[in-house]
Amino acid sequence: MVTFTQALSDPATIRALGADKVSRRYLVYAPATLPPRPAPVVFVFPGYTSSAEGIAFYGTQTRFETLADRDGFIVVYGNGLPNLPSAGERVSMPKGGFLQGCLANHAGEGIDVQYVRQILAQLATELPVDRARVYATGLSAGGGMSFQLALEAPDLVAAIAPCAGLPFQPRGLWLHSCHPQPGHQAISIAMLGATDDPFISYGPGGSREYPAAQYPGMEQTRDAWLAAMGLSGPPEIDRFPDVVQGDSYTPQTGRATSTIERQRYRPGPDGRELWYYRAEGMGHWWPNPTQLWSPLWEKFGKTNQDVDFADEAWAFFQRHAKR
Repeated sequence: MVTFTQALSDPATIRALGADKVSRRYLVYAPATLPPRPAPVVFVFPGYTSSAEGIAFYGTQTRFETLADRDGFIVVYGNGLPNLPSAGERVSMPKGGFLQGCLANHAGEGIDVQYVRQILAQLATELPVDRARVYATGLSAGGGMSFQLALEAPDLVAAIAPCAGLPFQPRGLWLHSCHPQPGHQAISIAMLGATDDPFISYGPGGSREYPAAQYPGMEQTRDAWLAAMGLSGPPEIDRFPDVVQGDSYTPQTGRATSTIERQRYRPGPDGRELWYYRAEGMGHWWPNPTQLWSPLWEKFGKTNQDVDFADEAWAFFQRHAKR
């Protein structure tokens, strides 16, 4: 666990927080023996009100650490701001935080983008970091954070993998307060949308948990990024075997099982890619072999157990490096 004080310079952020500095924290996992060369870095971000520990142990089940041991990379579990965005909001677990992404008003670079820059600068003083192979993934608001990094810090990340993420887009209403920088259209994306997500609706409009929200739709977000990236043509579609039966919360979905379809679009001439995962009958969680705790099914639904999205994200990341 690492803690530090982040100094703020963006006037809109300072006004919103009522302070010019804030306490931040993150978790780092580095294999005991890294290869004798600069190592990739994978940032993993939690959902809104959750924590670095929450996404590490309950969301991804430390699968990224197993992959890091096998393939030699560094894992950083991020944590949102400790400041409550509005009265009545609370963290869902100890030391949880709030990642608002493009929803937070800011005039310059987002506070959490600067947070990532500081983490990388600190890591580089202690570990051999490969700046050409920095990646970001996360669940829900953590997925939104991945989109924000692609938009506002394309100099930092080579690829992102948002899972059931807040659907920030390169233009239009769902750009919100983000400021796309040159090169954002070249960041490769592997994104997952869940058809029975009670928090972030799959189609346009509100969700069960946020009925007043005007979500743009996950496939519409896919198409917005495809257009920005200059990718076209029909995708290559493959369907993962339905290995685990009963991984859909039938009372809400009307389905007995969840399945995942992967759509891989033709790469651009520079290698940029977009892969889209449609998780049919899945709720708001990270696909992995361990099912979500049953008392949470009514609120979150069930997760797909046929694949581990950590494996998918890392396999995708390995295809991409900055040139």
